[in-house]
Amino acid sequence: MNGLAPFARGDIFVTASTLDESARFPTGRGKVLQFDAAWRPRAAFETGHTGLISALALDRGGTLHALDPQARRITSIGADGAPVRAFGRLPERAYGSMIVLQDGDFLIGEHMVGQIPGFSGEGKVYRVAADGTVLATYDTETNGGVGGFLGVTHIALSADGKTLFHTSETGAQVYAHDLVSDRRLGAVYIRADPPSLVFGLAMLANGALIVACGNELRRIDPVNGAASSLAMPEGRGWAVPILRGEAGSSGSERLWALDFFGGRAATIDAESGAVEELRELGLAKCLTGIAQVPA
Repeated sequence: MNGLAPFARGDIFVTASTLDESARFPTGRGKVLQFDAAWRPRAAFETGHTGLISALALDRGGTLHALDPQARRITSIGADGAPVRAFGRLPERAYGSMIVLQDGDFLIGEHMVGQIPGFSGEGKVYRVAADGTVLATYDTETNGGVGGFLGVTHIALSADGKTLFHTSETGAQVYAHDLVSDRRLGAVYIRADPPSLVFGLAMLANGALIVACGNELRRIDPVNGAASSLAMPEGRGWAVPILRGEAGSSGSERLWALDFFGGRAATIDAESGAVEELRELGLAKCLTGIAQVPA
């Protein structure tokens, strides 16, 4: 049976879609790789769908969820390693970003906005129960990115759960949205220096945002927009920061940083910017998500 190994403490999961080299945009057969905490390979899981997995998330019950906006699907694998049916009542849309909330609900961002061949969307964010019931819809702001069709591609949540931060990747803005009143709060950061692109983001416990800018990460104060740079290893594909939930060398939080073009994963100290580990995974143009079972 196509599945993963039973999940163990410290297991790491990464997106690893098998790409169609003839395709205009990165797309292929969805795949997730499973490693142990020391990066020894354990298993591989193929979703059976064509697209590009954009995000991974573990829920409080230990189920792993993989989003694929091109395939318009959420594929779920239980802690026993076997596929499970989830989100049975969720409307079929091109979701590409996801947060698992403490109460077991999910926030899911609609990847596309407007009309392009094969896709249409409104760029909204949805709060969804574990059974797939849509509990709330948020009218989030988008800018389309460079191509004009990207909606809510990356999301991060404030510690109190009231404010959502989000981007339309390749645009210049990081937006905030009041989830209590469903109110747009505008851009909390606009990248002005060329090439003026932002990608993924993560929220630290101290309220700062870490924003990926391709060749570096930036730590943003969402209150006043102040920004400082965190240098990254050479490359222009650093697009996804993800919290690791543990302390780094300086005692601050640690982050995963994913290099989309280079297929590399780095562990970063969020305070000092120190690169504590750089791992070559050979997953160019498909490394978009990573998740780890708590150790």
